Amino acid sequence: MLKRNQLTFGVLNIMDNNANVVDMEKEQLKSALKSLAKQQGISLSDLASQAGIAPSTLTGFMNDVPGRGHYGLSARTQTKLINEYPDFRESIETPSLPEDIVTIPIIGMWGLNYRVDGLELGMTSSFTTEWTTNVHLYSSVIRSPNFFRNNMFAKPIGTSNKKINSQSIEEVRYYLFKNCYVENLSETANKQVYCKTTEGNFIGYQVAYKDVYLLCDFWGNHLEQAGEVQKASKVDWTRQA
Repeated sequence: MLKRNQLTFGVLNIMDNNANVVDMEKEQLKSALKSLAKQQGISLSDLASQAGIAPSTLTGFMNDVPGRGHYGLSARTQTKLINEYPDFRESIETPSLPEDIVTIPIIGMWGLNYRVDGLELGMTSSFTTEWTTNVHLYSSVIRSPNFFRNNMFAKPIGTSNKKINSQSIEEVRYYLFKNCYVENLSETANKQVYCKTTEGNFIGYQVAYKDVYLLCDFWGNHLEQAGEVQKASKVDWTRQA
C-alpha cells in the first residue's frame, strides 16, 4: 500500500459557480400536483391514497425530504397518478426551455469507494441551468447523499481535521466536466477528475506515481480499488442539487 508522502498530491479548490441551478422537471411536477389537488378539491395525501400511492411519497417529494425530494417522482408513481387522473398527463408534458437555459445530462452517481455507478430507477437523468460559456459541452454526475458517511472510513489517523458540517454531509451535488477526455494525462495531474481507470469509472484526485497516474480521495489517501487512470476529464465546477 502506498504511503501518503509517496504521492505528489495537490488539492484542487473547485470554484463553486453561483449559477442558478433549477430542476425544471421537478418544479413542473410540483406545480402540476398542486393544481391537480386544487382541481380535485382534496389534499395531497388524499390525492396519493386514491391513486394507490403512499401519502409520504408525494408529501416527501413536495417538501424536499432527503431521499425523496432530490430525485423527482418515479415513472411508476407518475403512471399511477395518470391512471387515476387522466388529465395529469397533459400537465406534465415537458415545457420548452427559455433560451438562456440549457440541459446538462447526468451520467451516473458518485458513491461508495469514489466509484461512479449508473443511476437508480426513478432518478432524473438531467438537470437544467442558466447558460454560461460552453456549458452545453458538459456532462455531470450526482454525488450520493450518503457519500461522506460511506467514505469517511478512508480518512487517515492523524490527518488534520478537515471539518465537514452535517449539512454538507447530507448535501447532494452535481459535478460537471467536459464531454471529452484530455489528450495528455499530464494536463489533469493534481486535479479532481472524472476518469476511466483499469477498474471502472471514478471521481477522485489524479496524482502521479512513478510512470503512472493513480487516484486519491479528499484526504490524500491512495484509492487502491480504482486502479490506474487511463482517461480523464477535469471537474470544472460543482453545484448543489
